[in-house]
Amino acid sequence: MNRRSSRIAVGIVAAAACASMLSGCLGEPAETADGTTSIVAVNNGEIGRITGAQNPGSQIAMALCEPLTGIDEDGKVFMRGAESLESDDQVTWTVKVADGHTFSDGTPITAKTYVDTFNFVGAGANAMPSNYAYGPIKGYDELNPAKGKAKATEFSGITLVDDSTFTIEMKSPNNDVPYILSQLAFCPMPESAFADPVAYDKKPVGNGVYTLEKLDPQVEAVLKKDPKYQGWVPDGAADQITFRVYTDTNTAYQDVVAGNADVLRSLPPGLIAQGRNSLGEEGLTAIDRNTLETYFTWPTYLDHTFPKEVRQAFSMIVDRETISKDLFKDATVPAGSLMPNSVSAYREDACGQYCIYDPEAAKALVKESGFTGTIPLSYSSENTTDAATALAVSNSAKEIGLTVEPKPVPAAALSETINSYKLDGPVIQLWGSSFPAASEWIASVYVDANYRLKYSDPVGQAAVDAALAAPTQDAADVLWKKAEDRILADQVIQPLYQQVMYVAHTKCATPHAAGGDMQIYRTEVTCS
Repeated sequence: MNRRSSRIAVGIVAAAACASMLSGCLGEPAETADGTTSIVAVNNGEIGRITGAQNPGSQIAMALCEPLTGIDEDGKVFMRGAESLESDDQVTWTVKVADGHTFSDGTPITAKTYVDTFNFVGAGANAMPSNYAYGPIKGYDELNPAKGKAKATEFSGITLVDDSTFTIEMKSPNNDVPYILSQLAFCPMPESAFADPVAYDKKPVGNGVYTLEKLDPQVEAVLKKDPKYQGWVPDGAADQITFRVYTDTNTAYQDVVAGNADVLRSLPPGLIAQGRNSLGEEGLTAIDRNTLETYFTWPTYLDHTFPKEVRQAFSMIVDRETISKDLFKDATVPAGSLMPNSVSAYREDACGQYCIYDPEAAKALVKESGFTGTIPLSYSSENTTDAATALAVSNSAKEIGLTVEPKPVPAAALSETINSYKLDGPVIQLWGSSFPAASEWIASVYVDANYRLKYSDPVGQAAVDAALAAPTQDAADVLWKKAEDRILADQVIQPLYQQVMYVAHTKCATPHAAGGDMQIYRTEVTCS
């Protein structure tokens, strides 16, 4: 059950003969007659839209957009469209826009460009897909009322100071603003886009490393490096990227093996062993930071049915090591924390004894609780990975006389059951982050719309609020760990495993990530 797709998108699919491809048949990115380099990237599914996050075109959008901030390989923030970003209180942030940056059509980018864009996207009446990301900014509620007409047309929390400066006031202290502004949702738009954003989406005028030269939504998108671009360019970035649409990942993978495509991100677990044999170390890269984690979640309205001892026992019959190594062939790593390893507050063993396989201790806990019933374990019937996990847990439960019943449910029906607070047991859920910060994993638990757990804890919530207001990362991390400990103690969410992103690629295309999220336009061409 994927509650947030979070920019994690795979490449695009349609088989083509080697002779017709720009990518070299010997597994090397092609070099054209004028010495420029070109790569072909896989994009899963039709390119229905480009601008905005969480869609099959988001990898394309990343290449076209220069956000105010960026995230480096280690998950640290650096300045891109902004010259500086500062705050004395974590509430009001002053943004100084970098001088001399323009859109690809030459239109200058000023502070007013960002203010106008934020007001347009943040207004619910404009129905922009990235509107949700503006929720923490002061004035969002007035622009997006639950009922009736908006009470404002602009954010009360955004103020234009001069041509190069504007301020953003948040609803409450939030030291994640440097991360937040790195998202596609905050990409600037030229004034010409506001009149017809649907038409703009088909031919966006970007401000990033690349420009969109061609778009056939069912076939491909062709991007070329913008020679006028003034900002940060990834090392070894190709001069041209062709995002080819694929509808079948196996076909895409075979094209990479044959040298007909250069980059396929998020190789499915079933192809990883095959990839190791066919591509070797030079052609299969595991991103060393994770941004996806799978959990068991237990809604608190079932606490009387499944007391804490039962929930603890359930977690202790899960052999996370075996599931990761034998079932998923190292496509996952066992999780002992609610946060992945891409987050600075991550602790490998935060979960402690309850994430360690211990059938005897689990059996004792069940006996202590007096529980004799059945635990129905719901999961999406479309997800074969979750099905394998549920079966493994069910088999482990039998060894201690506990009955866990795998319960496959169609994805749409499962979402409705979760959202209606009608679950009859735990559910397997996937969570992904928009940026590598603890708030994405810990604060999110306290937002009921995310997991529908009906969970609250004043002490944990206070730790979250204090963490977001902390003046330093070290101070914040202490508080994030405290809040995580509270959630783990209540056993409402149990870590299962982190998903490892494997990238299949030709030997001259080296993949690079942003804090764990592999971004295709950052692919480094290492052969001439």
